[in-house]
Amino acid sequence: MDFLIAHIIHLVFTVVWIGGLAFITINVFPALIRTPDPLEKAIQFQRIEHKFAPMAKWYSMIVGLSGFYMMFKNGWEAMLFTKAGFPLTFMLVMWIFWTVLLWGLEPLVIKKMLERMKNNDPDLNIDKIFIGMNRMHWVLLALSLVTVVMGALVSHGA
Repeated sequence: MDFLIAHIIHLVFTVVWIGGLAFITINVFPALIRTPDPLEKAIQFQRIEHKFAPMAKWYSMIVGLSGFYMMFKNGWEAMLFTKAGFPLTFMLVMWIFWTVLLWGLEPLVIKKMLERMKNNDPDLNIDKIFIGMNRMHWVLLALSLVTVVMGALVSHGA
């Protein structure tokens, strides 16, 4: 029963997390890119990012804790870094990547961009930055969806 509860928690928070990523990728970034005023673009982004980023950090922790619980509960850790355990290893690597991104890299990158804007850096091209961030989010969304497929493979013993 405890495995079932952990699995449900894992699935629900994964869906909410990736759903938020999909919404930002598909709706928010294109709207920001179409916003003509660079300052308005940055303000809107910061407003949305300050709301979603803390939630995404918690989602990553809940997904990680429930995932580790399920892995050790079933003895799946022995499959890590083996051919048979590739889906499990892929999920672990993606979780580590996302956690490092959310808890370390993303705040630093955003802080640096906002500081450059505040200092009126002449080399700062906001439009180019948002287009690049949108492209990066499409890649992250695709990798996240592949991770969901890997999760299905693990949970169904494939």
